[in-house]
Amino acid sequence: MAPEQLVRVLVDRRPTNLHIREKGEAGYCCDVVLCIEGSSGYILSSEILKPEDGDETVGAAAQEALDQVLRSGPELRVVWVVRQDHVAKALAARFSGPQILLEAGHSFALWDEAYLTMDRSMGSGGIMLPYLWRGDITPNEVGALFEAAAGFYRMRPWQFVSDTELLEMPSPHPGQPRLLISVMGAAGISRGLALFDRMKDFERVMEDRGGTNAVFAGFERVDKVPHTVKTEAERHGWVTVNKSAFPEVVRLRKGEPAPCSGDDLRRVTAAFQALGEATNVYRQSRKRRPGR
Repeated sequence: MAPEQLVRVLVDRRPTNLHIREKGEAGYCCDVVLCIEGSSGYILSSEILKPEDGDETVGAAAQEALDQVLRSGPELRVVWVVRQDHVAKALAARFSGPQILLEAGHSFALWDEAYLTMDRSMGSGGIMLPYLWRGDITPNEVGALFEAAAGFYRMRPWQFVSDTELLEMPSPHPGQPRLLISVMGAAGISRGLALFDRMKDFERVMEDRGGTNAVFAGFERVDKVPHTVKTEAERHGWVTVNKSAFPEVVRLRKGEPAPCSGDDLRRVTAAFQALGEATNVYRQSRKRRPGR
């Protein structure tokens, strides 16, 4: 079969920070099912889900996309490309035939930027995604991130360090560049840290020039976190210090929010750990000073 007869349709159920409130109902953060044509990036269909909606809603969105594809060329062969296994199973149960193939676990990196742009334009500007959708980090590693974030939050290093200071620490991972860290919170606006790729990126922030490459790790109130993210944390037993300290990690590429990688998250864990330990040592040294 000639390549032009194949059509790839990316089917993805993704969380968004778009807040929905209908008359007489409590508000909730919804999910969105996107079906995207795999060569042009054209959105064939989209469906907003409520928290209680199941995979049948994904199937309905996929059916709409399939109908649109087949109307444009009845002899086309459609390949579903699906990130999550449970969605793949739902599609496999609903659709079968020689014209329909299924691929699971395919990278959606090409479409993530477009999705996040849509999320920002529709919702509150947030881009908080479940930690495990990336597929390149384990639940135990995310658990370590939550634990390190809790230690950082308890130690409150922003009481001793300004965000105008750049701290340089060795990476715990062999062969990895040193950690360039700025601690946020001294001004009382937001608490967390910024992890810069290069010294020049920190200088761009200080000079307000934009276009920064960095990872920002802060804390969000639990009641502001999308339900999909909260459910993921509850399922895996990831614990926060309090209701105001849910870890939120965002990657900036040239000043624009983008999905962060598993490596980004592991580096943030290392930075949280290093700063929490250093602050603890500093606090203990103050207690031991004569006259105190």
